[in-house]
Amino acid sequence: MLTFQKLSKKLLEACSNRNMKLLTAESCTGGLLSANITGVAGSSSVFSYGFICYSNESKRKFLNVSNKTVNKFGAVSYQTVKQMLTGLCNQAETNTLTIAISGVAGPNRSEAKPVGLVFIGVKISSCNTEAIAELNFGNIERNKIQQKSVYEALKMSLNIIRDTSEY
Repeated sequence: MLTFQKLSKKLLEACSNRNMKLLTAESCTGGLLSANITGVAGSSSVFSYGFICYSNESKRKFLNVSNKTVNKFGAVSYQTVKQMLTGLCNQAETNTLTIAISGVAGPNRSEAKPVGLVFIGVKISSCNTEAIAELNFGNIERNKIQQKSVYEALKMSLNIIRDTSEY
């Protein structure tokens, strides 16, 4: 298994090679994804900014996630992550990779959803290439759920860049 640092470095290199910027929106990971990416020297040439949208209010305010979506499906849902990605893409000024994460890190259930349920989305702003995964890591330690979420987000990001035929 590649380390976070190696995956983050590979992601930054892939974005740089394609002249892409990077934006993140994190909920249950609380900035861990952004911290791992910006922990790589030279990340400022690719990483523009990240939001930690822990509350529903912040998802609405910064990413335009609708009340209707949150009320109907919950903050931890495919639909909410899809809108988080759209909110990030709407802010992108250039070709940009966007990553959004929302989940239940525990120790308690949220919105009647189990601990360990996480939705991760990645999208490239300049095309309609998008991937959203529903993952259930189970009721393991909070920090392990966060770490597994970051690992999966990095892998999904590398895969979408590799699989995008426009590049």
